[in-house]
Amino acid sequence: MGKLVETLAQNSAASANYGYRKLGVCSGKVPVPAGEEDFDTWIDQAVQAVEEWEVADTVKRQRLIESLRGPASDVIRNLKRDKPGCTAAEYLEALQKIFGGVEDCAELIHRFSHTYQKEGEELSTYVWRLDKILHQVILKRGMEPSRASKALMDQIFKGALPLDPIMLKFQTRYQSKRLTYSKLVKAIREEEALIKAKRIANASPAVFTAEVETLGVADIQTEVMALKTLMSKMIELMTLLSSRIAVPEEGEAVRSIPAGEPSGSLVCYNCGGVGHYRRDCPSPPKPRR
Repeated sequence: MGKLVETLAQNSAASANYGYRKLGVCSGKVPVPAGEEDFDTWIDQAVQAVEEWEVADTVKRQRLIESLRGPASDVIRNLKRDKPGCTAAEYLEALQKIFGGVEDCAELIHRFSHTYQKEGEELSTYVWRLDKILHQVILKRGMEPSRASKALMDQIFKGALPLDPIMLKFQTRYQSKRLTYSKLVKAIREEEALIKAKRIANASPAVFTAEVETLGVADIQTEVMALKTLMSKMIELMTLLSSRIAVPEEGEAVRSIPAGEPSGSLVCYNCGGVGHYRRDCPSPPKPRR
């Protein structure tokens, strides 16, 4: 009964009215006309769709032909004329030979192994570039899909910048562990988000300083006038204090004049009189004690 139900479900899925996500339109022309997809994008989606469509091969071929226009449609027409009864996989292989890259597997593998991370390039972008080349290698039967994750990890450790902070962590965590593409990209994006958050947190004082430095001209003039007023008051105070301080001769004790004390209260250290200093004393000089 279970096999019967599964067979009936597949037959119902093969119905023309069964809903599915259609492929984009592609003609293989360069430059790409408006409303169409470039061939590389279309072939990636078509390969995945053919593998996931749970319908008969005749329905798969029909769905592929629905999305083809112009030169791409002519390739399938000529293929069916030369090889009647070909499969949907052979459709894709013929289109890949005509509109895909002209590099063979050896050239693609060489380019993959000599692709390195650029200065200033994020590690996630570098992994994306490697994956695009690796996918072309798999399409041309140059590598088994089961080996793709290992080959990708090996090339990342080989071609990444030696001082990349994420790669330094990965070398200690995943040197002996192989991650799938989805887990690898997820781990890299999490590390990149953490680094960006730290940079923003460390850059916040600089942002605050920049905001403080962008004062208006009126505010700056007000501050300058306040400083000038303060300096004038300080100069007046220093002048007043200097006029009230007695400058003694060498060997004489320093005596400061209290505020409000008249200048006639000065005491001479020679004769003991008031109103003058020892250097101005009219009496004969006495020996110093």
